[in-house]
Amino acid sequence: MPGLTVQPQALRQMQRGIAAMAELLAVTLGPAGSPVVSTGNRPHQVDFLDDSATIVRRILSFGDPRLDVGAMIVRNVVWRVGQRAGDGGAMTAVLLRALVDGGVRQVAAGANAMLVTQGMRLGADLAITALRRQARPLSDVSQLAAAARSMTRDESLASVLGEISYLLGPDAYVQIETYMAPYVERTYVAGAVYGARISSSSFYTESQHRRATLASPAIALLDQPLTSAEAALPLLNAAVLNGHDALLIVAPEIGGSALNLMVANHTQPADKRRLRLLGATLTAVGDERAWALRDLAMLTGATLLGGHAPRSSTQAEIGDLGAAVRVEYAADRLAITASPDRRKAVQTEVNLVRGRLQRLALDDAERPALVRRLAALTGGLAVLKVGATSALATEVRRVHAERGLKVLSLAQQGGLAPGGGAAFLHCAKAVIDGAKNWDGADEVRTGMQVVANALSAPLHRLLANAGVHPASLVVESVRSAGAPATFDVTQEAVVDAFSAGVVDATDVLVTVLQSAISGATMALSTDEIVYHRAPEASMEP
Repeated sequence: MPGLTVQPQALRQMQRGIAAMAELLAVTLGPAGSPVVSTGNRPHQVDFLDDSATIVRRILSFGDPRLDVGAMIVRNVVWRVGQRAGDGGAMTAVLLRALVDGGVRQVAAGANAMLVTQGMRLGADLAITALRRQARPLSDVSQLAAAARSMTRDESLASVLGEISYLLGPDAYVQIETYMAPYVERTYVAGAVYGARISSSSFYTESQHRRATLASPAIALLDQPLTSAEAALPLLNAAVLNGHDALLIVAPEIGGSALNLMVANHTQPADKRRLRLLGATLTAVGDERAWALRDLAMLTGATLLGGHAPRSSTQAEIGDLGAAVRVEYAADRLAITASPDRRKAVQTEVNLVRGRLQRLALDDAERPALVRRLAALTGGLAVLKVGATSALATEVRRVHAERGLKVLSLAQQGGLAPGGGAAFLHCAKAVIDGAKNWDGADEVRTGMQVVANALSAPLHRLLANAGVHPASLVVESVRSAGAPATFDVTQEAVVDAFSAGVVDATDVLVTVLQSAISGATMALSTDEIVYHRAPEASMEP
């Protein structure tokens, strides 16, 4: 049938495409790696790309359909690794290529491809178990900074990312702001933080800084617009009867005579004023807004009024108002410090949200909203300010910050392992032992041996990028030293990975290995390839 190619020719053509794409990405592997130069459609502007996921998005075709099939397998696998783990794309490509090369040799020699791939999956399981045995939990901020440094290659940025992740935990919510100047700084916002708009500038207590603060306020939560004085007055009276001299009202809209009443009361001279007031509207919409209102009720003890609630604000009672230690509004954010007696209920909800996050992949569409919710509940919010001397360099720094935070989140969850490809090398013995003890089909054992042989490929490539020769002797030195040994290309010596700070997030390495095995077994088990005359190019791998 025209357009079909059958093994082994199809497999060899796919192998060539995988090798071409992997070689392009492999040059960025390790601290000695070189960026890929891209001009794209802008011949007068040059981009330096050291992010493998970005590089693969720029490559839509090699101009030869016989290469494109294999190349697009690598493209898809590397892109997914970047989305899920934030790092490890180049290492994935190198490992995938080594697995395919080893598998092709066995299939070409007559081995059954399905049995070989079965053995490769078994070998990967053994390697992952061995990989997790090498992992060590984080003990201080310097280890987080080292993990960030191995990916960003930016000392000042890595230090700040390590600090943020250490202080705020694996589910830290970080807002990144960019500036056109060499700059890396961070600020932390205390309390549960929500995006919000202030209802009137008259509520600012520090007008020059556009900030409003309330100490020990009562809290009123509305799921209905507040536009009439009749609807607002019961809330103000309930706060006074409760013994409060300050009141925060959160509603979808605050205006009309209700806002006039609130402003008039707030701006009275201190000796005549009954209440200091603050009106705010949450900027979240849909389910996120519903979560925010529910969580605010839990944080403050307030009863939600209006909407689907049993009572509206006109029927507000003293017990409907909640309380907080402190409320601050600034920079479109509302920060609420909850009372200590609310902490048990909050912690229960935090545990539920964290459990949900642990079951989600890093690229799951639901994850960002849950991270923001968890950050609000725990007070884990940081603002990271980054900049550089050009728009391109600033954007690169921003992307590195986003990727670094993903890596550090995984590092906190799964610990750290020896970096520089050494962790994979130290897994090989477990796979070899597993192959020796296998009492099934020989071709399954062969697949396990393919995995064991491929596990040294990342370290070999990193040494080649660093110009270290002979690489084979260095690899054997690292292998003989055992975990946690690795090779530090900056010191040109075999070192203890944890002492030298040459580390990778264990969960990133697990994602790399799983993805490389998935791509390799798919390639090796392909029987036929259909070449389209006019294939559709997609920016999404």
